[in-house]
Amino acid sequence: MIKMEHFKIYCEIIVSPSVINRALKVSLIVGTTLNLINQGESLVALEFANLSFIKLGLTYLVPYGVTTYTATAMKVEFQIGTKAVVEADLKCKKCGYEIHVKKDELIAECPACGIKTQWKLK
Repeated sequence: MIKMEHFKIYCEIIVSPSVINRALKVSLIVGTTLNLINQGESLVALEFANLSFIKLGLTYLVPYGVTTYTATAMKVEFQIGTKAVVEADLKCKKCGYEIHVKKDELIAECPACGIKTQWKLK
């Protein structure tokens, strides 16, 4: 079960401008391409009676959701040498060493594991 502190961190990342902007861009490109493939004849001819508006909307919503999930999963990994996107308590997956990082702080290596550090949310 997900801890409430982790849920808050995930939500903060999901609504961050960088994640939203990336998801919107991908959704616009992929959604438009897929809509043209799937319903292109009706869209080009402006035959709205033949369009499935549910499919039209979902074709944008699915890439948005996938991109949001992927970007959030990548940002919550807290890789060494990158900036923390949120304030969090981290624990080394290998040795259990714990640190606290602030938003925009450079994520350091674990003193015991060095460059092989893999952080997770505490």
